Amino acid sequence: MPDTGLTLLAFGIPAIAVILLLVATVLTVRVRGWRRLYWACCAILIAGGSAGTASALCCLPPAVLPDGSISGEMPPTFGAGLMLAFMGCGGALLGLIFVMGWARLRQRRGANWR
Repeated sequence: MPDTGLTLLAFGIPAIAVILLLVATVLTVRVRGWRRLYWACCAILIAGGSAGTASALCCLPPAVLPDGSISGEMPPTFGAGLMLAFMGCGGALLGLIFVMGWARLRQRRGANWR
């Protein structure tokens, strides 16, 4: 893959996660009932996973092998944070697909249909 593609990938994935975090946060404030809890959980998973991933990158020392070289292994805390952020993004995407489908169904059936 060319360097331009890798650069777009490196900036695109965090940008998508931030956009999904903002959408989940706005929907947490705007909706009522159990849906508020769902969007709050998505926002918390994205924010917590991103914070865990960033803290693992900046705060954990690299693993040094007995021969003095640095190990290329991913730290478990980095993987756990990435998994949490991925689960939050997946939940937010599924929720958005459901909300968009529900709105489209309401348009077809009429505004008074629930």
